[in-house]
Amino acid sequence: MIHQSRWRKGLGRLPRNRREWFDKAAFVLLSGIAVLVTIPFFVIMLDVIVKGVPGLSPTLFLESISNLGLEGGIRNAIVGTLELVGIASAVAIPLSIGAAVYTIEYAKQGRIQQMVAFTADVLAGVPSIVFGAFGYTFFVWVLGIGYSLLSGALTLALMMIPTVLRTTQESLRAVPVSLREASLALGATRWSTTWRVTLRACFPAIITGVLLAIARVAGETAPLIFTTGYNAESPWSIFDAVASLPFTIWTFATHPSPIVNQKAYTTAFVLITIVLVVDIAANWMSSKIGILVRKK
Repeated sequence: MIHQSRWRKGLGRLPRNRREWFDKAAFVLLSGIAVLVTIPFFVIMLDVIVKGVPGLSPTLFLESISNLGLEGGIRNAIVGTLELVGIASAVAIPLSIGAAVYTIEYAKQGRIQQMVAFTADVLAGVPSIVFGAFGYTFFVWVLGIGYSLLSGALTLALMMIPTVLRTTQESLRAVPVSLREASLALGATRWSTTWRVTLRACFPAIITGVLLAIARVAGETAPLIFTTGYNAESPWSIFDAVASLPFTIWTFATHPSPIVNQKAYTTAFVLITIVLVVDIAANWMSSKIGILVRKK
């Protein structure tokens, strides 16, 4: 503290023009760092757009893969990805939000909260291929589900849980205690306060966590290699094998044919577009619901 106060006093004694120079230098430095961070994103996007957009055609979306990728489209992979992410979200989101609400709103401060937080942090750092190995061992063999849509979706759900859980916990902690106390003082029950006040107040932050989780699992390849198998058509049952866009991209990229290699870029462009559309739609819904909540 003593060193910080001396540093501040010394900075305050600097001439005004020198302080302005330090301020401008810091602004330029931080702006340069921000640009360096975003450059890889734009480089990757430009590469995918330049090489992927020319391959777009109605056939790509209306037909399934055939002849090892030399013919047909990726309809089966698009449908499979949407089904995988949809089922994984239906499983992971209620469990994650429920666990977060219990640990923050109902559980006493102590070992339960610490255990849940520690477990979520550890799971968030586990490599995706480890989730794939677990899904292969537990869902495919131990439970006997086999290579299927259900095995892949449950594996992706496990990957979504820590992100949604921790984001929801932090957003609930950010809600002022006075807001809860005001609701309880008006006669509301604890559950009514949680459902109608606390969760509504942090809904945009929860949506952000859900989007991060969806964006992560939508592009995962390793877990799907171990759990979903491959299907040249759309699955008729959750116990059927299923194709996915990430797995298809990996298959196309390692194919010896340049024609199929070009399809890998087109498939990657489709995957990025789907994730972007989901993000835009969810943000729009979040803002609209936030406005409705504030009006009420």
